[in-house]
Amino acid sequence: MIFMEKRSVIQVFPESVRKLWNEWELRVMVLLSVSLQIVLILFSKRRKYTTTPWIRILIWSAYLSADWVATVSLGTLSSSQGDSDGKFLDPNYTLMAFWAPFLLLHLGGPDTITAYSLEDNELWLRHLLGLVVQVGVAFYVFLRSWAGTRLTFLSIPMFVAGIIKYGERTWVLMSASNNHLRESLLPSPDPGPDYVEIMRGDTVTVFHKDKGDITSPDGKYIDEAYPLFDKAYSLFKKQFRHLYADLILSFSDRKISEPIIRHLSPEEAFQVVEMEISFMYDVLYTKATVVYSLLGILLRTASFFSTISTLVAFCSFIDKHEFSNMDINITYLLLLGAIFLEIYAIIMLILSDWSIVWFSGKKNSLYVFLLIS
Repeated sequence: MIFMEKRSVIQVFPESVRKLWNEWELRVMVLLSVSLQIVLILFSKRRKYTTTPWIRILIWSAYLSADWVATVSLGTLSSSQGDSDGKFLDPNYTLMAFWAPFLLLHLGGPDTITAYSLEDNELWLRHLLGLVVQVGVAFYVFLRSWAGTRLTFLSIPMFVAGIIKYGERTWVLMSASNNHLRESLLPSPDPGPDYVEIMRGDTVTVFHKDKGDITSPDGKYIDEAYPLFDKAYSLFKKQFRHLYADLILSFSDRKISEPIIRHLSPEEAFQVVEMEISFMYDVLYTKATVVYSLLGILLRTASFFSTISTLVAFCSFIDKHEFSNMDINITYLLLLGAIFLEIYAIIMLILSDWSIVWFSGKKNSLYVFLLIS
């Protein structure tokens, strides 16, 4: 005779607590994900200017937690049961499935931080795999919740915004990795000097826009045409990045930088170095290489208008009575949070050093045109 020993299962948490957590797990995770995004976009830029320990600990904790929370939320959403009686979808599950593209948006992260350390840039292949997997999970949730309703179709523009954000982050991580950064800075083969152009140089004034100076045939340097920001950006673009990537500067590179530094006071020289380091920080740890470009502006415009149109359509065409008030409030929070992040990013874009350089360059172009004419 075989005796079966019955063992009672010890439950750490009471059944009521477990049921409450199962009901609120996804909601709590989504709210936590939004909170982490707000913390990152408000505090991550301060790491550029301060070494305060609590700031660094806060940013480090939020950076590591943000991806984990968004990933777990997507996994919880994909494993949720949306069938109420086997035939019809629970309306609240349909609304929760609408949160999936917002989690992709959170995985893309804010513009102010893409990597906490240089090692994060080297893991861009892992993020690329994560992009493919998480987009697939979000699309799986979208298909499971397909009901042909207006809410289902509203997920499409948010998917566009989420994929843009996540794709931007992966692209920036790849661009800032050591090998790709070095390859992007390697000069093209030099065909040698154009002697015909050199022989004509005694009768014209030459403006070397990329070299950061204005010279005339007698070698006179026109310092007034280039503000401090332009000089810093010119040195960063032509030399500082190359030195960081362990590339050797040529003799002509030294001739370019010498007249710029020579006309600076010691205080201005240190300010220029500070600006160069600031530009390098943006390249390595933020989305600067994508955001401050024509493609980045187009992507940002598409993402912003996708989010705005989704909010307007959700307020105008979705019947709120068939969903729980808590889920409706969380959805509004996700929409408003996404718009806040976009607006804040646009403000930071306008007020950044890169924008100052761009506007300064436009002013200098007009100055040089008037000077030559």
